[in-house]
Amino acid sequence: MKRRTFINSSITGTLGVMGLSSFNSIPLFGQQNIKITITPWTLMRTGYGQKDPLGIDVFDYPAVAKSLGFDYIDHEMFHFPPNLKEEQLQSMLDNMKTAGVKSAVMLTGGVGDIGDANPVKRKKAIETYKYWVDVAATLGCKAIRNVCGEFITIPHEEKLKYALEGVSELGTYAASKNLDLLIENHNGYSSDPEWMIALMEGVNQKNVGVLGDFTNWTLERNPDTFYPDPYKGIELLAPYIRAVSAKSSDFTQEGEEVTTNYQKMFDILKKAPDFEFAGVEFFGEALSRNQGAIQTKRLIEKVL
Repeated sequence: MKRRTFINSSITGTLGVMGLSSFNSIPLFGQQNIKITITPWTLMRTGYGQKDPLGIDVFDYPAVAKSLGFDYIDHEMFHFPPNLKEEQLQSMLDNMKTAGVKSAVMLTGGVGDIGDANPVKRKKAIETYKYWVDVAATLGCKAIRNVCGEFITIPHEEKLKYALEGVSELGTYAASKNLDLLIENHNGYSSDPEWMIALMEGVNQKNVGVLGDFTNWTLERNPDTFYPDPYKGIELLAPYIRAVSAKSSDFTQEGEEVTTNYQKMFDILKKAPDFEFAGVEFFGEALSRNQGAIQTKRLIEKVL
């Protein structure tokens, strides 16, 4: 879809000008300032140069995000072209400056597990993500997100051992670039809050924390089993949370998200002293992607 077509002019009428206002920092919980970001999957649902007929070109992403009212954007490694060139990174920086947006979190994962039991595979994954740490630093990100295995293949205690090694090494490298490393509850081992707490306590690095996802709580597959209470999961992880993925799929007539009680979730996040970025991640189909992004952002603003 052409960029002009994507930026649907009707959103200013049907959703109101308020939804398109500038949100630099919304004060929350005393002196904290929560920044509302947009995650790329909201607008671009394919990656590595693939064409998404309803999406946008990644280099137009900053301008589109700004048109929807966002001053901060997340990035995802999959949405950049393969064999990313220095001039392409510079183009992204130039487009961000022109649009007036800043980077928040670089999302990485899916091309190797930094907690892999196989030391060769683990080392390869760490080296892959070190490259994306460099990209994140170039783009001015505050943090990089990673994951530690979606499928349960070995005992939790054994997986923890390998994850401690991988997270420690990648976290140390991220620190050298003045970045936080955030591990997301992204199904599997990481959707067990006690396992994640053990990981955070074991690594014990000032720049290592958690990106809390509202809905990624699948513990095992075939058959699917879930952590029973996502609100309790976020509460347990709150001391380590520095960013969240505020997932949304559809909304009631009152503007509430149909699966997650945002007011309850953000009340719980008052217990997260280092919470900084609330990432809008709309993945629904009933609304257009731009409308879904605005609705989610509006709901976060309301509960803050």
